[in-house]
Amino acid sequence: MITTPLFEIDPQQIHVAPIPSFEVVALQKGMSRAVWRPYGRRLAFKIKHEKSLLGIVLLTNPVITLGVRDRAMDFPTDARQRGTVLRRYADMSICVAAQPIGWYWNLGKLAAVMATTLGDEWEQAYGDPLLGIFTTSLWGAKWSGKGTQYSKIYKYLGLTKGFGHEHVPEDEYQHMLRWMRTHHIKIPGSSFADPSNPRMRRILAYRKASGDPTATVFHGHQRGVYSCPARPTSERPLVIKEWYERWGLPRYLRLRDQTAPYQSGLEVAS
Repeated sequence: MITTPLFEIDPQQIHVAPIPSFEVVALQKGMSRAVWRPYGRRLAFKIKHEKSLLGIVLLTNPVITLGVRDRAMDFPTDARQRGTVLRRYADMSICVAAQPIGWYWNLGKLAAVMATTLGDEWEQAYGDPLLGIFTTSLWGAKWSGKGTQYSKIYKYLGLTKGFGHEHVPEDEYQHMLRWMRTHHIKIPGSSFADPSNPRMRRILAYRKASGDPTATVFHGHQRGVYSCPARPTSERPLVIKEWYERWGLPRYLRLRDQTAPYQSGLEVAS
């Protein structure tokens, strides 16, 4: 369990610290019950106040096919053309505030808005400019886009249909891969421009070859889909200032004398 106690934040002491992707995945397990299985491009960051941890962010390449997003953004209908366009976008696969300080200071919004300023780091790592960020939230499905840390920062695009692979445990997924290797079934690769992410295509390939009807990529958990244009990295101090004045300080002044409902994000239902 990873926690950061309450203290008074000085916005000028907030900064981003790049870290290896495996480190942010390990941190997430101690900070949130939500489940992510990112693949492909990975760019990870801590958001810190001097030496104190405020939050974590992980950017990955977007899935190639996401109907509600593709329609809202008017992306090409051809998967390979859409894949080329999506090289200039990132999915925010992890966006987690440290608790309990995050509850007092609205740090989920800080992490979400700071993710939009990571374009310089993205371009340096992958050679593509960053035009915007996409993300999803289960809470957004419950309240038609409202009630999440992305509200009033990101644009709500609509709901997913409930397809994915979050419901497939890792040991079950590895069993599918071993079965296909044993039976000499071709395992789909991980080309960026393929129609969906590799894990989903492999599950479907196993289902087709084995005839196992329980191997499905439909879990039925609809999520709200959100987008936000990237902002120049040079504007990061301004972004922090805007967050502090609009969401951070007002919430702190309102809640600082109250007891947080939880001490860790592990206590919050995903």
